[in-house]
Amino acid sequence: MRILLRAGAIALAASSVLLGGGVAAHAAPADAVTVQVTRLILEPAEAGHAGVVRITVRNTGSEPFSGGVTITEPIADTLETIEGTSGCGIDVGADARLSYGCGLDDAIAPGATAVVRVHFRSPAAPQSFARIAPLPGSVQVGDVTAEFPALFRATSGSLRTPQPYVQDTVGALAVTASDVTLTRQPDGTFAGPVRVTVRNNGDAAHRGLGTAVAVPAGVDGWPGIEPSAVCVGLGDELPVPPGGSGVSCGLEGGQLAEGHERTFEWILTAPAETAAGPLGTGTTLVELSSRGAEQSDNANIDTFSITIAD
Repeated sequence: MRILLRAGAIALAASSVLLGGGVAAHAAPADAVTVQVTRLILEPAEAGHAGVVRITVRNTGSEPFSGGVTITEPIADTLETIEGTSGCGIDVGADARLSYGCGLDDAIAPGATAVVRVHFRSPAAPQSFARIAPLPGSVQVGDVTAEFPALFRATSGSLRTPQPYVQDTVGALAVTASDVTLTRQPDGTFAGPVRVTVRNNGDAAHRGLGTAVAVPAGVDGWPGIEPSAVCVGLGDELPVPPGGSGVSCGLEGGQLAEGHERTFEWILTAPAETAAGPLGTGTTLVELSSRGAEQSDNANIDTFSITIAD
């Protein structure tokens, strides 16, 4: 089963041994399990980097083995999916790296093997030189922990002489929003889209993007968003103009790679009796869905004017 991981408490029943770096490890006699783990090679992709770690568990005992795996990512917010496990929970470390505790999909019969494939994705832009993460990832079962390195392959294909990889700790999003003119609709009301473009100029940790908008009095209720997304009432992301409203939404598309852009639209409406002319100014922002990469330069915030057509 491929598991798209969600936040939660770790629930893990584990009794085997895992070792990283492609070396086989032997478990305690009561477990009779050996495990092999490959290193993580992050390959340059169309957007950022992607790579897979393969964990092979062999039951060398005489009884079926049913246990679990705990995997700690080497780089914050890069573990994407896990195949071969179910019932995963997530724990957040002090350094913002996540640990995933999962049970194996099926018990392993004596003499048989099970394979767990762990998919990683990094927003970091490809470079002409290889890089290595300063912290290794780890795999743990029971009381035994092993580590695996994470390397970024150079655009030339080389992994030689990797330089230290330093992940950004502050977001670097740039947001631009178009002005909008709301035009008369068949039902007599007014509507129009605010086109927003967000560019990511860094590789700070994140799994996706969130956005918010605040609009002045005269705009109907919560603005809509396209592509559609899950939205809630506006919190403290933006100040709301007197009599106005606001909304906060997740953005479709997941992680945004360094040097790449994403666009979406806020859909604004106004009542049929609204007078023609300038209505006011709205504000929108886009931010990383992270636990410590907040942005302070306001480049991720933009304003737009709202006009009612004649």
